[in-house]
Amino acid sequence: MKPDEIDARILGALIDDGRASLRQIAKRTSLTTPTVSARFDRMKKSGMIRKFVPVLSPDSVGRGVFAVISLKVNSSSAEKLGSDLSKLPEVENVYVTTGQGMTLKVALSDVAGLQKFLSRRVLARPGVSVASSQIITKVVKEEPAPLSPSALIMNLKCDFCHEEVARARPYTLTTRSSRYYFCCKTCRNAYLEKFGPRLARIKHGEKTALRM
Repeated sequence: MKPDEIDARILGALIDDGRASLRQIAKRTSLTTPTVSARFDRMKKSGMIRKFVPVLSPDSVGRGVFAVISLKVNSSSAEKLGSDLSKLPEVENVYVTTGQGMTLKVALSDVAGLQKFLSRRVLARPGVSVASSQIITKVVKEEPAPLSPSALIMNLKCDFCHEEVARARPYTLTTRSSRYYFCCKTCRNAYLEKFGPRLARIKHGEKTALRM
């Protein structure tokens, strides 16, 4: 399904301040808090929002050298290589590029560490060669690009049939702690038929907990 202008506004507010509460985001985006909550939950469940992390200033990190490395790789092993390299603690970013290429951004203690990283961690792998390596001397800008709804993709899956939800307004079921999304009314009704008693017990348990 395609996110819309409302999703983009919420994401923009989150990018400006990842610590903002749902109520604060609602105020900044001229939306209601329930709308922000529902859209935020949907974006998390679809994988569009993966996690929230602090973005540290490069000057505050005790690693002496940041570098961009361009690799030539065997296209048949590019996916596995990218996955393997992404697990290394020195590697911050991995990009597969055109022309059987791959680009890494790495952070290391010094220039000598960069050479060791290349020889031991990269060139020791079959079918890999270094096209270029450049040390970053200054970060001028390192921020997400402005968001356009047309550029966003939301891979939301139906909680019953697990097919992609194409509707702009999915069918839903809600408890206090979870939301369930469906591609059609048939899947929603089938889910209710199969799991309705369990959902009822969940809701009853939540109300009991609130009374305690």
